[in-house]
Amino acid sequence: MSEETVEFQQYLKVLNKYKHLIMLGTLICLVTAIVATSYMPPVYEASLQLLVSQKQVVVGNSETAGESYQAVLTSERLAKTFSQMIENRSTAEKVIEKLNIPILPTELTKKVKAEPIRDTQLINVTVQDKDPVRARLIANTLGTVFKKTVEGIETNDKKPSDTQTLVGISIVEPAIEPTDPISPKPALNAILAFIVGLLASTGLAFLLSYLDTTIKDVDEAERLSGLISLGRVPTISKGSNELIVKTEPRSVAAEAFRMLRTNIQYINFESTIKMLVITSAGVGEGKTLFCANFAAVMARAGYRVLVVGCDLRRPRLHQIFGVSNEVGLANVLIGTASLDKAIQETDIKDLDIVVSGPTPPNPVDLLESKRMERFLEEINQRYDFIILDSPPISTITDALVLVAYTDGVLLVARHGVTKRQAFTDAKAALDKVSAKVVGFVLNASDRSNIYDYYQKAYTEEFAAVNPKRRWSRIIVAAVLLGGMAVALGIVMNLGALRAVLSSFLP
Repeated sequence: MSEETVEFQQYLKVLNKYKHLIMLGTLICLVTAIVATSYMPPVYEASLQLLVSQKQVVVGNSETAGESYQAVLTSERLAKTFSQMIENRSTAEKVIEKLNIPILPTELTKKVKAEPIRDTQLINVTVQDKDPVRARLIANTLGTVFKKTVEGIETNDKKPSDTQTLVGISIVEPAIEPTDPISPKPALNAILAFIVGLLASTGLAFLLSYLDTTIKDVDEAERLSGLISLGRVPTISKGSNELIVKTEPRSVAAEAFRMLRTNIQYINFESTIKMLVITSAGVGEGKTLFCANFAAVMARAGYRVLVVGCDLRRPRLHQIFGVSNEVGLANVLIGTASLDKAIQETDIKDLDIVVSGPTPPNPVDLLESKRMERFLEEINQRYDFIILDSPPISTITDALVLVAYTDGVLLVARHGVTKRQAFTDAKAALDKVSAKVVGFVLNASDRSNIYDYYQKAYTEEFAAVNPKRRWSRIIVAAVLLGGMAVALGIVMNLGALRAVLSSFLP
């Protein structure tokens, strides 16, 4: 699988993980736009067209020249000049005075827009107002007032030459009362809000994914550590039924532990792994609960199993099995109890337990002692499979001490909890002591990922014998990428989009 394919799959996983956030963000943006649009007052626009004309007339005995090409060019230039004059404050004051409307000149100039039409002598004047009648009155009055203004300027600036230039302003098309508002446009605003909300929510999703430094899937953990994944286990709630293999043997979680057992059996086909250390990178990653269920599922397969609570600092194994913690490993190591007295039977056939016992002041010294070595040798002769529940690696060195006596180590990582750096540091620490790490398990994985994991082999085989399925995935990926590219282009050209949609939407 190429790096591009892996990277694209990571993008899809981010979108799938934050799909509810993306949908909610898009919906909020859309609803906000709709509500805001409903409260916006309607704005109407009235427009009129003015013609700027210039001609030369006879003075004295001069011959009539008529309207020349140069006069037309001059008229076009004047149209640009007059457009600026129409929007100035003095013109607005004359319109206000004539109509006697309660508005400031600066406010009126904001409502007026004059634009010369390219390659013509025409000026298009638009007036926007909340009242359609007033918009029409202002537009027509503006045309009349400006026409008189230009005539007054022409009269006062006559040339003493034989020929004088006359500039005329004519109202070609007067303004009519608009019937439909130009804004707001609910459909256009909704489309833009949807696009902006979708892109903003998607961007937020990728930002949150970037800021989240925890392990979220098996592929990521495999790339970080170089270890193989032995399985995924869903979240098991704390309570009376934590021993899920016993209380709910047909659940997805119980099936996950059975799959893990099968994978361990495949790895251990030569029976070289008999004593296994279970550890994790940090605290609160479900290591002890995993140990208990894993021991139970191994005992259900016919092995004579012993699970040992080697976490002498924060013991919890006895709570899961509901046994006493008065006599345990600590008592055996300090010589106050024998091994037979420390071993307790559980209510699961072929599964015994040695709890941690009272918390000693020197856990590391006890685990490194000769008595610990003799203890492990003795239980190794009595049982088919031994599981040691050790403390996390990142906090103390207890787990690294146990590695020297055992056949392998299994790392437990918790979905959304285990930090990437802590996971790689744990693997590096195990490598330094030459530990045989058989693999890792992703704990507290969601149910959909569990199903995907167990069906992975079947779906890959199905895709291999059905090329249409592979092509369908490629087509879907192309459509998604194309849609995101189009959406990004639209956002970068919102002005152009609004102009195009305005011609189609009411």
